[in-house]
Amino acid sequence: MKIAYEGTAFHGEARQPGLRTVEGEVIHALARARVIRDGPSSRLQSASRTDRGVSALGNVVAFATSLAPEACVRSFNAKSRGVWAWAAALVSDDFNPRRARERWYRYLLPANHDVTRLQSALRVFEGEHDFRNFTRDRTRTISSITGVTVGRERDIVALDFRAPSFRWNLVRRIVAAALQAEMGRASNANLERALGAAARIDFGLAPPEPLVLMDVAYDFELLPVRDPTTTSRILRLAEQRARERWFTERLEERFLGAPPD
Repeated sequence: MKIAYEGTAFHGEARQPGLRTVEGEVIHALARARVIRDGPSSRLQSASRTDRGVSALGNVVAFATSLAPEACVRSFNAKSRGVWAWAAALVSDDFNPRRARERWYRYLLPANHDVTRLQSALRVFEGEHDFRNFTRDRTRTISSITGVTVGRERDIVALDFRAPSFRWNLVRRIVAAALQAEMGRASNANLERALGAAARIDFGLAPPEPLVLMDVAYDFELLPVRDPTTTSRILRLAEQRARERWFTERLEERFLGAPPD
């Protein structure tokens, strides 16, 4: 199943004893819906173990069940809280969701950032490199980023990263480095020297909350499932967020001295 969730509601994606996590909620909801009996027997696996605070619109979980894909999605959504399933497919018994063709992450920044300078800095990281200075992973540091683009979408600047896989904290450390270059505190040459450098070079770690796992792609398609009940829940949530956004904007006007409506 393809799932979506807001990362601030969970202590990360991977199961942790005593903490609310995405995997824990998925297993709990699937078991309550009787899609699976329990976690161990379902052999549940996740495509990407997003960090605490990181959201997803297209992460993937795989599990063993006797139900059809559409029934799994609808039953899961009826019991899940904070995780939404929206597509599904049948796969072979040896399928491993971590072996994806491509992962797509997006990092969201306010609209006042310089798109040109950010794009120039991020081009440094395209291709295969030793990212030892840009990941917490100490053993697997060589990786390949197939594409990085920067663009404006409404009132945000979106940084898009595509690769078959990403090392731990890689996107957030690259974003931190690009922001240093945008502000003039580092040059593109500094970023290039940090790739594969034996000496530890640290440009910082960008916050997790603006990072979203947009999609995980395979050589087959997970088909969308229509679920009217969940659609209604999401519409109600959107209305609530719209009211909250309206109030925040009015509050901002008052504190910034803008004339009231």
